[in-house]
Amino acid sequence: MSQLFIIFLVLPLAHTTFIDFRSYKDYKVYKIVGNNEDLTKIIEFLNGITELPFYNVRNNRAEVMIAPELDEVFSNAVNLFNLEKTILVDDYSKIMAEEKSANRQDSKFSWTAYYDVDGIYDYLKNMSTVYSNWTELVVGGQSYEGRQLLGLKINTPTETDKIKSIIFIESGIHAREWITPATTTYFINQLLTSSDPAITTLRDRFEWQIFPTVNPDGYHYTHTRDRMWRKTRSKSSLFCHGADPNRNWDYNWGQYGISTNPCNYQTYAGSQPFSEIETRTFSEYISNLDNILAYIAFHSDAQMLLVPYSDSVEHTGNYDDLIKIGNTSLEYGEKVNGEKYDGPATAAEILYKASGGSMDWVRNQLATPIVYTYELRGTYFHWPPSRIFEQGDEVTQMMVGLFTEACNLGYC
Repeated sequence: MSQLFIIFLVLPLAHTTFIDFRSYKDYKVYKIVGNNEDLTKIIEFLNGITELPFYNVRNNRAEVMIAPELDEVFSNAVNLFNLEKTILVDDYSKIMAEEKSANRQDSKFSWTAYYDVDGIYDYLKNMSTVYSNWTELVVGGQSYEGRQLLGLKINTPTETDKIKSIIFIESGIHAREWITPATTTYFINQLLTSSDPAITTLRDRFEWQIFPTVNPDGYHYTHTRDRMWRKTRSKSSLFCHGADPNRNWDYNWGQYGISTNPCNYQTYAGSQPFSEIETRTFSEYISNLDNILAYIAFHSDAQMLLVPYSDSVEHTGNYDDLIKIGNTSLEYGEKVNGEKYDGPATAAEILYKASGGSMDWVRNQLATPIVYTYELRGTYFHWPPSRIFEQGDEVTQMMVGLFTEACNLGYC
């Protein structure tokens, strides 16, 4: 009998139930350091007896969120491997309270607070009205609960009939990564309102299709029920819901970085490729677009730039160009706040192997030449709402740098 199983027998079973809004009162985030094998065993053990709202293991370090009733089980497991734990966050509910109390500028959409999906969609609708001559609402698909995957197309008039290349931006595929829709709407605002020649040139040179939240059901759920929810909200089993929509695309589906357990809180890949209506309808929409030059996905919060393919250390045909373009993008971003990103590289090289993601499917299926995933900044999926503009300005300059270099290399 394993020592971890003895811990399970001796100590009370930890479980999580909630009917209304999950408060995360006294939930702690711990850091533990050791070899990845031991850390993975601890995480697997804990996952076997409860839902872990958040965890990651890489580079011989683990971070994990622990419910108060699981503290004793967790401490015993850590002690069994002679590891040390450090508290990073003492009470996650305090972080949530900061997010909820953020300042909103009357009824006007702002970047000092986080908005639910209806607020984001109202902003897109308003912008399509204010700038009706060169913006248009576009529907990229639908959700399990019947919401639209709503985006904004920006296409300023030109003096020629030349069809512009499309820059396609996706964010919010993981529901709890709130900074990504906020940053994406900030970038939309920059494209529409800035008088900076570098930004207006960027806007006018391409057609932009930007989708701030492509998992609207899950995102709404993080605002109304469970802040740490990551997946969709489909019914995946008798008692469980959702699949990870960035493990559900039909590229090497189910190979790496996934769970086959429908109740897994984070990485259940779905019953089959495109089992989720969000990924299925969204991929159909993308497939019907001609002339896509670039596909950009925004996630948080690893602070790195990733290139295809996420489950391999083998490199794509224009890998060297992607690295050069990506480095220029990061250099532009670093000049804003002095923040340095890791990469560019594949996720398999600097993060972890993961299959079934949108970026890899787009690259493989559509042969889109410029494809990246930006992992924005933050800790435990939190970024202070009063500082959204910092990442917004960084991302704006990253986009300027990315397409300046891409054009220099002949992609435009």
